[in-house]
Amino acid sequence: MHISHDEIHKFQNDYMNAQEMIAFLEHVDDCDYCLEQILDLEKNSMTPAPAYMKEEILTKAATPAVQTVKAITAASYRMQLFYCGLRTAAGVLMALFLLFGISEVDFASLTPEPGVRVELPQKPEVPERRSNHLYDFSQNLNQGLTNGSRSLTNYLNEFSNKIINGGK
Repeated sequence: MHISHDEIHKFQNDYMNAQEMIAFLEHVDDCDYCLEQILDLEKNSMTPAPAYMKEEILTKAATPAVQTVKAITAASYRMQLFYCGLRTAAGVLMALFLLFGISEVDFASLTPEPGVRVELPQKPEVPERRSNHLYDFSQNLNQGLTNGSRSLTNYLNEFSNKIINGGK
C-alpha cells in the first residue's frame, strides 16, 4: 500500500510523531513509487528561502577564513594557468627549433652509402665452459638491436628527406 497525499503533507510540515516518521521513511526506502511522488511534490513546491539567509551567507562569505580559501584557490588557478602557458610556449619553441633547425642537418651523412658494408669488430669468443646459452642469447639480442636501430635510422632518413625535399 502506498503513502497518501495527507501523509506526505504531514511529513513535509513536520506533523508526524516519531513512530509515524519511522514507518514513513521505511516505506519510502522500500517503495520507489512513493519516493518518486515525494520528489515530484518537492520539485513542484518551491519554498522560498528565509529573508535572513541572504545576510548570513554574505556575512559568512566576508569572513577571513572564506576569503583566504578564495584567494588560495585563485592563486592556485593562476599558477596552473601560468604553468600550462609555460609548457605550451616551450613546446612551440621546440617545434619551431625542429622545423627550422632540421633543414640544416644532413641526415644522409649519418648512414653509410647503400653499397658500403660496415663490419663491426668481432669480440673474441669466450671458451666454452658448460653451456653458452646466456652468451648466445645476449649476442642475438645485441645483433637484433643493432639491425633494428639501423633499420629505424634508414627509415627516419628517408622520411626526413621526403619532408625536406617536398615529398620527392
